[in-house]
Amino acid sequence: MTEEWKDPVEAITYTGTDRVVHFTDYLLQKAGDIGGNKRFYSGFSQFDSKMGGLETGEVIIISGHRKEGKTLFAESWIKGMVDKDPEAKAMILSYEVQADKLLAKYISNINRPIYLPLSLETMDFEWLKKKCVEAKFKYNCKIVLIDHLHFMVDMNTKQNMSLNIGAFMRRLKQDIALKLNMAAILIAHQGQPKEGRDASIDSIRDSSFVAQESDATIIVSRRKNLDAVELHDVGEELSRKLKAPDDAPFEDKFSAQLALVKIECHRRTGVFQWKKLYQKRGEFFEEV
Repeated sequence: MTEEWKDPVEAITYTGTDRVVHFTDYLLQKAGDIGGNKRFYSGFSQFDSKMGGLETGEVIIISGHRKEGKTLFAESWIKGMVDKDPEAKAMILSYEVQADKLLAKYISNINRPIYLPLSLETMDFEWLKKKCVEAKFKYNCKIVLIDHLHFMVDMNTKQNMSLNIGAFMRRLKQDIALKLNMAAILIAHQGQPKEGRDASIDSIRDSSFVAQESDATIIVSRRKNLDAVELHDVGEELSRKLKAPDDAPFEDKFSAQLALVKIECHRRTGVFQWKKLYQKRGEFFEEV
């Protein structure tokens, strides 16, 4: 429990790390802390513009239904950033996809600054924080991708799951994003999909705190192949890129490998409900 000041002089002369200062002194102090804020851009020109880049100190949620492209979009976003900016060094914690399979996509450029622990621990925030500190000071990593949220919270707890997730989100923001000046990208699943209802910020699994405590929420969903009218509307050159391959099975409605990426909300930029079509080309998504 914090003790009360014994007299005004004690308060005036206090020089602790949590002392109250003028806002200009605060900005100067933060600018000197582990490098100040940094923004990274991916080369997804329209997405970068709406996001204002990925900024250290932020927690970004990527959500969507199962097998809809959440991880693929996160991988593609990180690839764009590390290829574009030498300071964009990232640590990936991949619980759902085997790390060797995930990293095989990046091997075409062995100099990509992507790092990961040799082994993973689950449901242990102190371990997560320790690995982020290690990545920060050993390799100057400024981005961490966690795939996904439910490997980080205790699913067997008798405590309220929503409050448990909320506590994790606050610690992720305060102890990692802000204190280490890192950008945290966290993948979160949706609840059981309901017929006719798209993935959204309101249907993230188990807790509304996931969206509430994040700086931005991105929703990724698979998009059925465009029909003839839609292809005509986008123009001849673009329609050639978006058309399903000639050898695709007739019944395969997703053979064009399309996805719709939506920024549901972004506090820093004020963007809300912005959508952009992506297509998987090779191993990664590209903006179209």
